[in-house]
Amino acid sequence: MIEDKALLKEYLSEAEEFLDSLLSDLDLLARRAGAKLDINLVNRIFRAVHSLKGLSGMMRLDEVQTLTHEFEDILDDLRMGQLALDRQSAASLQEAGAGLASLLAAAAKGSAVEEDYEKLRELISSIARGAQARARRDKTAVEEIGLSERERELLTEYEQQRIIENYNAKRSFYSISVQLEVARLDREYRAMAARLGEKGELITTLPEKSADPTNVAFKLLFATDIREAQVRQLVESFGGRASRMGRSGWRRAGEALSVVVRRPRRGKESESKSPAAKLPLAFGQESLQPLSPSVRIELAQIDDLSGLAHELAIEAQKLASMADRFLKAAGLGPKERHDLKFSARRMEREFVELEERLVELRMVSLAQTFTRAARVAGRLARELGKSVSVELVGRETQIDKMIADRIADPLYHILRNAIDHGLEFPDERRLAGKSARGRIKIEAGLEGTRAIIAISDDGRGIDAAAVRNRAVEIGAFPEDEELSDEETLSLIFSPGFSTVDEVSALSGRGVGLDAVERTIHELGGEIRVFSEAGKGTRFQLVVPTTLVMISAFIVEASHWRYAINVGQIIELLYVNPADVSGRDGKRTIRWRDSNIRLVELGYLLGTGGARVLHSHGSNGSNGSWRVPVLIARIGERQVAVAVDEFREQREIIVKSLGPLSRRIKGVTGAVDLEGGDVALVLDLPGLLTRRSMGI
Repeated sequence: MIEDKALLKEYLSEAEEFLDSLLSDLDLLARRAGAKLDINLVNRIFRAVHSLKGLSGMMRLDEVQTLTHEFEDILDDLRMGQLALDRQSAASLQEAGAGLASLLAAAAKGSAVEEDYEKLRELISSIARGAQARARRDKTAVEEIGLSERERELLTEYEQQRIIENYNAKRSFYSISVQLEVARLDREYRAMAARLGEKGELITTLPEKSADPTNVAFKLLFATDIREAQVRQLVESFGGRASRMGRSGWRRAGEALSVVVRRPRRGKESESKSPAAKLPLAFGQESLQPLSPSVRIELAQIDDLSGLAHELAIEAQKLASMADRFLKAAGLGPKERHDLKFSARRMEREFVELEERLVELRMVSLAQTFTRAARVAGRLARELGKSVSVELVGRETQIDKMIADRIADPLYHILRNAIDHGLEFPDERRLAGKSARGRIKIEAGLEGTRAIIAISDDGRGIDAAAVRNRAVEIGAFPEDEELSDEETLSLIFSPGFSTVDEVSALSGRGVGLDAVERTIHELGGEIRVFSEAGKGTRFQLVVPTTLVMISAFIVEASHWRYAINVGQIIELLYVNPADVSGRDGKRTIRWRDSNIRLVELGYLLGTGGARVLHSHGSNGSNGSWRVPVLIARIGERQVAVAVDEFREQREIIVKSLGPLSRRIKGVTGAVDLEGGDVALVLDLPGLLTRRSMGI
């Protein structure tokens, strides 16, 4: 039984998708029973059952996992030709699929009983027994086409079955000998295989000896219905030679004719001798109710609806503004004015609520991502001969589905590095006074409008001095510049950075972490790393909970309006130009008892020219000009960003810029404003990082 209600909902929703595919394909298989077996259809059914097995195993539904494994075995025998498919066995497979659908939901909810498992187990066993009694594998086919004993030993079980299928279909077999230069092997072989696949079936490729060391020789086994002359012409362009294999067609035709002549008439006596396998009773009472009340829809459809709702909200704001003007001009009484204002404001609020509800539809918990991460961590540790326990905290944390999908690869990469180069081997850990079993903790939580996902290990940690030295060596960092510990560790995100001498089959600490940082920045987030030598390392991925609807502050810079996520702003203030220290791009202001760097938003965006603090802003009470400034964070530092004007705070729907957004670091999308204007939605940490060497 799955205790976590959110996880149960996700499991049933995903399982239902696999079951729909499985039952549909089993129905199609039953309709085609007695005809030539569609191997692609059987493979598709096999994959659906295999996916259900993996999903059930991940949810620790052990008995369901065992039954799907047995179901898998039958399908594997079917596609390997070890089981015959007729109408009876096809109907039994349909019953097994329906039984699995009934049992799966009950097991997930904890309402399945042992009798249910036993019924399905007996049904699956009966399919295997009945089909095996009817199946007859023709082993003489492999021998009769003329392969040598050594060549027969090289054949896989699947290839042997393909020979039998083609043999029974009365196709001709050809041995195609060819030699290709090593330099053009891959290209030429692919082209030849594609040409042969259009005219028949390329069953296998067997090695042959070549007198020329610059060539690779091999023998292709090819089955087809086309004439021998056509086969020869087909392979000659590749320098190949084709020769027919096995008995002549005349001899096979003669044997087939003699079998027909000798075959007795089928009567009641012969019918009575054929085994009569009784179709098992239907598995329980199949329900038409779906497993999950959820409806699966594309995120693009939700985006379209969100965009439409936002446009309606803007129109509602216009109507509210028009209502105010109408009230003033019409000279209506107090009650009429109140009713009209109330209706206009209510419409505006309801459209905003509609936008919020649509955004909520995109939200998913991190339960499935975390569960998969724990399983991957265990597998990687076993491959490396290490032992690890994984602790999961905050699986119920919800973020946008698109963000959850995008952070999966960064999460995997950090886990891989933690296990490969963060955690020590058991003996090494014991010598260091640690438990032989390493510990990894994956946790998530919300901080305002952002989610913080942390991956920590209790391994050997990262040597900050080694990181600094290596960064200087590769030119990623000037030797004379001072950095804090966090800023020094962040150098591991430099492209191609690594402190290890040998990169293992899995990873090297730091190799590829630039891709992790790039992905997080593309999402408008940031990545932090903390480490203590001998104690362990902690990565923090800070990402917005959604990129669609955010609380934003609208500012103006260089005569353009921009939207900034309020979660990226520490404080808003006005600064007197006289309180600005420094010059030539090295200006600072005093903020909370410390000096912090000041930079113009126009400079960050490349629209403001040189960094000159313009005399714009709000007029203070003493008549002096005051500059609007917002305080943001970059790493451990705070930076003051000057703008032309503060506008307002509002909830906005962010529209994607498509492929263009990935090429513009610091811009996550756009938002429609009143009057038909459009404002870019900025990623302030991304902009500051892009200009960080000069800030």
